[in-house]
Amino acid sequence: MNFVRLLIIGAILLLPPPGSGQAGDIRPGVIEGSLSYPSDFIPPDMTVCAENLATHQKSCTNKHLKGKQYTYKVGYKLTLPPGNYHVYAYLPDPARYGAGFAQDYRAYYSKFVKCGMNVNCNDHAPITVKVKSGDRLQDIDPMDWYK
Repeated sequence: MNFVRLLIIGAILLLPPPGSGQAGDIRPGVIEGSLSYPSDFIPPDMTVCAENLATHQKSCTNKHLKGKQYTYKVGYKLTLPPGNYHVYAYLPDPARYGAGFAQDYRAYYSKFVKCGMNVNCNDHAPITVKVKSGDRLQDIDPMDWYK
């Protein structure tokens, strides 16, 4: 019986401590990026969401961050569990700003954005953002208001 106890204690001692980064350690990741809007301002109620492609769960924020690291000095940050996401911005009330698009219009982080958003870029497909445990992904910019 003592031998079995020693084996169990030994096995427990060999387990990695919590938060050690070993297998099984799943931490959230962080994505952040710049905000834009086809005007001379960024609407204060613009919301950014990341939709998990497997579960369809959405994580959203309407908290705007200020900083020179953001293209127009305004950005966002989301903390997400590992997974694959589509990231988009939307306006809860586009008519408030005279926008000619519907309330469910989404400006994605898309191939158009990665291409430089110029007239020669014509692929508006959303980019799948792969968030892994502990990741910090930058320049995930939901700016495709032009599709």
